[in-house]
Amino acid sequence: MWYQQKPNGKYQYFERYKDPLTEKLKIISVTLPTNSRTEKKHAERILADRIRAATAGSVRPSSMTLKTLSAEYVKAQKRSRKASTAKTTEYKMKSLRDLLGEDSLVKNFTAPYVRKQLQESRAGETVTNVTYNERLKYFKAMMRWAYEEELIADISYLDKLKKKPEPKKQDILKYLEGDELQALIAGMAVPQWQLVTRFLALSGLRIGELIALNDSDVDLFGREIHVTKTYSMMTLAVDTTKTESSNRDVYMQDELLRCAQDLMALKKKDVEMFGHPSPYFVQTIDGERIHYDAYRKYFSENAEKIIGRPMTPHSLRHTHVALLAENGISLDAISRRLGHADSQITKEIYFHVTKRMKENERAAIKNINLLSFCYPAQIKNA
Repeated sequence: MWYQQKPNGKYQYFERYKDPLTEKLKIISVTLPTNSRTEKKHAERILADRIRAATAGSVRPSSMTLKTLSAEYVKAQKRSRKASTAKTTEYKMKSLRDLLGEDSLVKNFTAPYVRKQLQESRAGETVTNVTYNERLKYFKAMMRWAYEEELIADISYLDKLKKKPEPKKQDILKYLEGDELQALIAGMAVPQWQLVTRFLALSGLRIGELIALNDSDVDLFGREIHVTKTYSMMTLAVDTTKTESSNRDVYMQDELLRCAQDLMALKKKDVEMFGHPSPYFVQTIDGERIHYDAYRKYFSENAEKIIGRPMTPHSLRHTHVALLAENGISLDAISRRLGHADSQITKEIYFHVTKRMKENERAAIKNINLLSFCYPAQIKNA
């Protein structure tokens, strides 16, 4: 850097830099009042910032490490995605750095190397095809973003990285049958968790959507639940709903209306006994939002004990689909109620239930002899 005094007494500071596109030298300058040591340092910082701004985005780094790339990707996610989504991405990037090596140069990645590393076990975990595919999904998303931002020159090897076949999940395991749900609820000893289970099965709400509800979101008079937010298990804070279509009003049928009233009555009783009123529709005795992990643990343990198979709270959302399908509600109506623009799981469960109902109907009709008196015995017994 050099400087010269101008006719007006101020000082103009200069610095050279190479234009990354033309590779020609250019000069950039800034004018400041004095040439003191402090002012010189100030000029250096200003010129450095201007050079970075002038060259940003025009050069493709050839020595970018996975650590640097993943950090840039997380920053971009935080600018453009929900906080909970960005937090999940940040967690996944840490896992990828551990597997692939944070000091690895991303330009040197090859399909065989990535494939091998993504299959590595960490902390004794079992790496299933599902685990591998999840890791691969996040790796490809990061690399495609980097390619679009021209941070790397070639990602053609990504086409060689294929998903692994995953075991087909049995639809029957995704939800509870009506008698199983009744047995599970009846076997729950904690009144609040019993009511929460009923509420989720009758409404189809996600557990995060229930935790985020305020009293003002549950309109008993209008018989509607206004779903406009969710509680993120990743950030432990209220966030926007999963998708735009998740913002919805859920009609409360008689059973759900009674359940909502019971939850409000239980809350009122707890406040009278322990104090700590809150605006939350469901709350702990301390006036806090209910804890997802506490309910998940209680629900899973009771499901294992009472119905003999492990389930998660989200299975109650799937159960809601099955119950509606069994009662003749259309797939479109169910999707709107759940806030799905399009859901493959909803379709799978819906068609599984309706297919089973048709099979049951055929089995019931198969041996009925409606006009047996009209046919000879040999035909009747054929």
